[in-house]
Amino acid sequence: MDILKARKKAAERKELRLKEEAPQPPVEKPTQEAGPVPVMEMAPAVAVQAPVAGPSAGPSEILPTEAPVAEAAPGEAPAEPEATEQELLTFRLGEEAYAVLVNDVREVLKTRELTPVPNTPAYILGVTSLRGAMLPVIDLCPRLGLAPGVRDEKSRIIVVNTGEEDVGLVVDRVTGVLRVSADAIRPAPENIEQGAEYLRGIIRQDDVLYILLDLEKATRK
Repeated sequence: MDILKARKKAAERKELRLKEEAPQPPVEKPTQEAGPVPVMEMAPAVAVQAPVAGPSAGPSEILPTEAPVAEAAPGEAPAEPEATEQELLTFRLGEEAYAVLVNDVREVLKTRELTPVPNTPAYILGVTSLRGAMLPVIDLCPRLGLAPGVRDEKSRIIVVNTGEEDVGLVVDRVTGVLRVSADAIRPAPENIEQGAEYLRGIIRQDDVLYILLDLEKATRK
């Protein structure tokens, strides 16, 4: 019996030794399951600031706008139109057509009784009362060296302002209002003999030649 037990223990020890000497299979490391990264191993979050609209916005944040309007530099007058339109009041003296700027005209009156003024030039016909003020009245025909004009129910007194006072101009007929561009006014011809110093220029419109008066000179006493 002792021999059998001894053999059995020897066999167990031999088997145990063989197991220890036998090569062990590699131990596989447990694979990490797909899933959220542990909080401790996540990269620190970077705070991203939302773009703010305003002057500091980057180029990609600027919306297209309308082209800026050109402004005059400080102290510089704004650009004026190249050619402006002028309105002229036209009238007749004898056979000639004349004109004055509408901006210089106050009103047009029918002829009326005038009060002569002693010691005045022959072209000053007299004065009349207009809304409480004395209005001197000039006959343009002798003033411009023309033959005496027609005086009838169609004659008119054009009240103009020369910058100093209102003056009445007696004319044969008022014919209307003419609109022309500023560059249509040409210098008066040098061959005009009578009244050339009182002329501002000439305008040709629809085959009619209009003579533009220089009111400041024509009404100067």
